[in-house]
Amino acid sequence: MTGCVLCPRRCPADRSRAEGACGVGEDLLVGSIVIHRGEEPPLVTGAGSGAVFFSGCPLKCAYCQNSRISHQAFGKTVTESELASFMLLLQDCGCSNINLVSPTHFAPGIIRSLTLAREQGLDLPVMLNSSGYESIESLERWEGHADLFLMDLKYGDNETGKLLSRVADYWDRAREAVAYLWEKGGALCVDENGRALSGLIVRHLVLPGMRSNPFAVLEFLAGLSLDIPVSIMSQYNPSFYSGTLAEMSRTVSPGEYEVVLEKAVDFGFATIYAQEMDSIENYTPDFASDTPFGDGLKIF
Repeated sequence: MTGCVLCPRRCPADRSRAEGACGVGEDLLVGSIVIHRGEEPPLVTGAGSGAVFFSGCPLKCAYCQNSRISHQAFGKTVTESELASFMLLLQDCGCSNINLVSPTHFAPGIIRSLTLAREQGLDLPVMLNSSGYESIESLERWEGHADLFLMDLKYGDNETGKLLSRVADYWDRAREAVAYLWEKGGALCVDENGRALSGLIVRHLVLPGMRSNPFAVLEFLAGLSLDIPVSIMSQYNPSFYSGTLAEMSRTVSPGEYEVVLEKAVDFGFATIYAQEMDSIENYTPDFASDTPFGDGLKIF
């Protein structure tokens, strides 16, 4: 943490003294811990997914629905031992997995917490839930610690990443990350009850006007493997957008969303997850609430 290179920005801040590009220092900062029902079906079988939302983020997406914790760093400091105890509590509540949301900039501390929790009986699959902006060096840290990988692939070009997330190399780094995790994690594996145990799922949020370049995203994934489950999301909420692009001030139209789904079908992906067009109402969080996503128990 004294010369942080955990994300591709490689700032390299001394996070023991000051905030990094992620907006936080070295202490583990948690925005919320929730039994979450809003992930893809294999991830919420049973009581739900045990989601730990970490504060701060290497990206600065102009439309982030989690901006209260990702941009404003809303949250509470926890020790590594406390985080391990929360993971065990999520297991006791019947969660299907430990869902680490935006963990990259806290990876060393989280991994130590996982080690403590494993020593105390944690046996759930652990999921890395990431924006996709990862370095291979950082992903290698998770070997032997993470089993599931839920990765965003936000844009099909670097220009849009620079415009909407303030990084010039998103497409390059995210492609490398997804390819690496497909090679290491492989196809999604589920148990007899349909609960995800290991493997990769890739998400893509369709943006108004097809700004996210979804066809390039799908073409890249199809080139890796049609066995990669793709989750195509319609939940873009313009109320969070802080930029000046006129087209980003509206929701995604049904026609835009349908054409992306049809393209995924045309490519021949074996598994496609889709959302209803009213998904904004169900998946817009309020992290100040006792039920940030409208359902599911808030643990912390």
